[in-house]
Amino acid sequence: MFLVLGCMLLVIVGVFLVAGRVAPQSELMNSFKKTNSFRNIMLSLLIISGILFILNYFVVKNEDWRENRIIQVENEEGEVHLFQGEENEAAVAMNKIFKVNKEYQTSLLVWENPENLTIFLEKKGEKNSLEQVDMKGGLSRYAQGSYTVPIVLSFKEAGLWKISVEDNGKRIGDIVIKIDK
Repeated sequence: MFLVLGCMLLVIVGVFLVAGRVAPQSELMNSFKKTNSFRNIMLSLLIISGILFILNYFVVKNEDWRENRIIQVENEEGEVHLFQGEENEAAVAMNKIFKVNKEYQTSLLVWENPENLTIFLEKKGEKNSLEQVDMKGGLSRYAQGSYTVPIVLSFKEAGLWKISVEDNGKRIGDIVIKIDK
């Protein structure tokens, strides 16, 4: 959104600059009473546009750590289960609310048929928190084109955690969940 607003302001500045060169005596340009007012307004719009671009950078930078939404997925028997993650990528079953220092036996849902699945846990803000999660069984078919694998998750601290799912080194998806105390 900030990117769109910043681009719109740049287009407005461009329109005024072109109008100032092509038709300096037009009604559009006569609305500026003083010569400095045109320059000040154009400079103000450029500064606001720059601020919007900077805000967009910070929003996109933190996008990787936004908590995933809860989705409903129907299995082959027609039963609907709750998962947290992204549809057509990866999701984790929401059997219970995750808490600190408890082991959770849950299921990981993937939409591709993985050959060599690896799962990593990482805590936001901690560089050395990456740890591999062991799978507690093999793949089983969940629904058309999706598969589940049982996993055990345990979180040492409260905060945002990312579950990264890879197949043969290629990232399938990331699941960001919030862990409460």
